[in-house]
Amino acid sequence: MSDTSVPARELTLDIEAPAAGGATIARHDGQVVFVTGALPGEKVRVRTEAGPPARFLRATVTEVVEASAHRVPDRRLDYVSTGPADGSGAGSAGGNGGRPVPGPAGFGGMEFAHVDLAHSRTLKAEVLRDQLKRIGHIDADPEVLPAPGETDGTDWRTRVQLAVDDAGRAGMLAPRSHEVIPVTTPPLAAGPLHELDIAGLRAPGVRRLEFAWAGDRGALIVRGRPTAQVLDAIEAWLPTSFSLLAEAAEPENGRGRGRGGRPRGRRRAQASARPLRVLRGEPTLTETVDGRDFAVGADGFWQVHRSAAALLSSEVVTALPADVDAITDLYCGVGLLGIAAARATGAPLFGVEGVEAAIAHARENAADLEARFLALGVDRARLPDSDVIILDPPRAGAGRKVASAIIESSARTVVYVSCDPATLARDLAALTDGGFAIESLTGFDLFPLTAHLETVTVLRR
Repeated sequence: MSDTSVPARELTLDIEAPAAGGATIARHDGQVVFVTGALPGEKVRVRTEAGPPARFLRATVTEVVEASAHRVPDRRLDYVSTGPADGSGAGSAGGNGGRPVPGPAGFGGMEFAHVDLAHSRTLKAEVLRDQLKRIGHIDADPEVLPAPGETDGTDWRTRVQLAVDDAGRAGMLAPRSHEVIPVTTPPLAAGPLHELDIAGLRAPGVRRLEFAWAGDRGALIVRGRPTAQVLDAIEAWLPTSFSLLAEAAEPENGRGRGRGGRPRGRRRAQASARPLRVLRGEPTLTETVDGRDFAVGADGFWQVHRSAAALLSSEVVTALPADVDAITDLYCGVGLLGIAAARATGAPLFGVEGVEAAIAHARENAADLEARFLALGVDRARLPDSDVIILDPPRAGAGRKVASAIIESSARTVVYVSCDPATLARDLAALTDGGFAIESLTGFDLFPLTAHLETVTVLRR
């Protein structure tokens, strides 16, 4: 530790408000402290993180002195094992090396594991309002609504990524860390994914496991450099309803980038750093929305929540004006939202997406429609004349160049689907400065028990 490092400290804090990313805000001697594992209104004991001097501190709850009425038992405990550290014995593979079961710090990806589900939506709405105001200078009071049929927030993920440690145990990463917390089953997973016996798997040499499920079929992508024997063992472990794919041995230059040549944020790279080889089954899954099938690559982007695709498609269709002459779908992926709009209106569709494999599927999915698709970064595309523009960008948002292109287009209606309130606020500020008005802005809790949410904003001019 350098002489300028700030050592870890034990503090007692009063929690004031929620913050982006699932943390909460407290203050100590005038300095902001971002606290993990707390709720507004609570008094907690925390341990701060050591590190260089900064304008703020980060801390994790070690003891709840005065609990909120909205606190519930940490749901992450349902996904970890307290078995022997050596992993011996059936069902013990999720053991945490003899450490206590994760407390408030736990593993990442379930930032609201300790919060009543309904109250977590209240916290998300507060963060959304704050970021719209601070970043976009937009006064709005949006709701964050539950997904249809959502009850406890624990059975919704149709895509799950697990990290793998040096011992071959699969699990979730600890917050802001490369430490793997072994799990017994994929957290928050839906249906057959939830039934996978992760505790019974050993995969040395594997870096990451990517699971997906659609309809009655699943897929597992193995990333890393496992031996042939390890791949054989994974195949024997994997249920027969899953296809199995693995990275090829050598990297391929120029692959693995997101839309517009940038990392993808929430969207997994559909063209991986190394190409995939199929060891079993097919490389494509079939999703069904409103009676229509959509082909999507096993490593392709699709909405994660089991209800999200249908919900967002419906929201887009509801936002369409009575008469539509042409539709442009930016960051179109395999065509989900644009195809829904084209089917509802009969209007021709133009879609843009930076991943060639997704565009190939979009063309297949829209084969019976008047549609054309372009495999190109959205920020490099020339937008055709359209009266409706739909966009669903990655977490990085649209950005200044794309927002300017939308403003300069002929579009009168924009439907903006976003998974990041901060970049949404920035882009909405640009669009409203450019002459659009926000007609509606609604949040949807399509990532229950995590810090994330989805929004649908309708703008007109």
